[in-house]
Amino acid sequence: MWLKVEGFKDLIRSWWQGMLVRGRASYKLATKPKVIKQNLKIWNREVFESLESNKLVALQQVEYWDQVESERRLTEEETSIKKEVKEGYAKWVNLERIHWRQLSRELWLREGDRNTGYFHCMENAHQMRNTMDRIKVNGIWLSEEQEVRTGIENAFKQLLKEDSEWNADIGGLSLNQISQQEVDTLELPFMEDEIHSALMDMNGDKTPSLDGFTVAFWQCC
Repeated sequence: MWLKVEGFKDLIRSWWQGMLVRGRASYKLATKPKVIKQNLKIWNREVFESLESNKLVALQQVEYWDQVESERRLTEEETSIKKEVKEGYAKWVNLERIHWRQLSRELWLREGDRNTGYFHCMENAHQMRNTMDRIKVNGIWLSEEQEVRTGIENAFKQLLKEDSEWNADIGGLSLNQISQQEVDTLELPFMEDEIHSALMDMNGDKTPSLDGFTVAFWQCC
């Protein structure tokens, strides 16, 4: 949704270039997005607030000018204002649709499809599926938060503890080996063009990485 806002890339560029972070390039790349994320949260709250309320305000303006036009002929200036108001309403409707589509994770429908209600229902369904009010550990149902935490922790400790009676041994296996030339090729440094091409070929709608940014964000910015 943010990527559709005019001037978004310039905003990101100004934040990125305005930060002074000392250290290796990898450290800078890990640190700067954390700061940008905080800036984006504030910017999102100030610019968007509530999509639904912004859309309703824009709709009221459209209805106002429709009412005026029904009573008299609009001047050239008023006609221009009405056009801008309608475009503003269309913008908020489109942003809301994109917002709910992303939350629904339904990627088989195109971004422009008018299915905001469907996306809304799918998002609610995801939230219901992602909620657990109890869990069974070793045949016992646990519902209290602390009981669930302790039960899961103990279950994985039991599952992952090392068995002193048996250890994997691959010493006797005959494994295929790659040639020294293939080793050298694998260790060649990546070229910037290769990294950029791999990034741009990815699906922008896939799950965000650990930093919370989607592939579409990196492709755009």
